[in-house]
Order: sequence, then structure tokens, then C-alpha cells
Amino acid sequence: MSRTNARSRKLRHRSSRTVASALVAVVLLALGTLTALVAIARLVNGTWPTQVSDTARSVAALTWGSAATIAAGAVIVLLGLALLIAGLKRGAFKTARLQIPAGGPVGERDYVISTRAMARLAAAQADTVDGVDKVAASASGRRVRVAVTTSSEQADEIRERVRARVSDTLASAGVSPAPRVVATVRTRGI
Repeated sequence: MSRTNARSRKLRHRSSRTVASALVAVVLLALGTLTALVAIARLVNGTWPTQVSDTARSVAALTWGSAATIAAGAVIVLLGLALLIAGLKRGAFKTARLQIPAGGPVGERDYVISTRAMARLAAAQADTVDGVDKVAASASGRRVRVAVTTSSEQADEIRERVRARVSDTLASAGVSPAPRVVATVRTRGI
């Protein structure tokens, strides 16, 4: 991908917080639905359901210094802090920046490669190494992990060749900063 318009948004998108947002939305939806059902039951019958009235009586009997109140308060505070941190913490980059090739087009341009494409490139390059039977790769903005399965007994040599091949390919593609390549080799029996 590339962009030439200096006013357009940057291409290095950060991941969205869909999992945390979905969990909070489901919890709030469940609480809202439960509250609506209890309120409707109160309006229809003229009394609170027994589960609600029993719970309200037991909560009213608690004091501020009781162990149950302190434990519930601590859990709520910890949950709130976890949600606050999840909301404020920035997500990981989904792309890595590519250097403009020397003698390339002049102007204000950004080039990026998605982390998925970087993982596919790493897997394709690792698959070309002799002795590699099966490859799986994953990538983030700073690290590429390549898991290789081989039937060869030269696992250390294959690991180093895979790491070197993937590192050289990413460097020649212009990925900047160059990600750290971690290769693991699993030997399977013949």
C-alpha cells in the first residue's frame, strides 16, 4: 500500500479494541435486560420478585466494614482499573513501514506492509529452505515468529538458515525498523 496525499490519514493503523468493547457491551446489555425484566415484573405484579427483595434485604443488612462489602468493592475497583487500562492502552500496529527504494519516486509517500502479508512472506521464504516440511508464521510490527517442522536431524542448522533467509528477505523488502526474526524448529520422526 502507499499514499501520496499528505493530508490523508497515516497508513499505520492500530488494532481496534473489539474484544474488550464487545465484553463490556454484553455485560451492560445483560444488566440492562435484567433491570428491565425486574422493573416490568414490579409494574405487572405490584411487588418486587422474591429474588430481588431477598437480595436487597441481605445487602441492606451489610455494614461498610463487613468482609463481603470490602471484597465486592475491591473486585469492582480492580475490574474498573482493568477496563480503564484496556481502554487507554494503545493497540499494536497492524502494518510495518517500508523504506522508499533509492532512486524511487520523489514526493511525500508512505509505504506499508500488513503484518499478515509479512507473515505470509516469511512463511513462503522459510518454506524454500531445504529440509523444511511444514511452516507456520506470525508477525507483529517488531517480531516475526516462524515455526518450522522438519524430519531432518539438523534442526539447529535449519533454524539458522530459516532465520537468515527470512531476515534477508524482510531487509531487502525494506521493512523498517527490521523486525526480529525468531525461528523454532520441531523435529518429527520419519
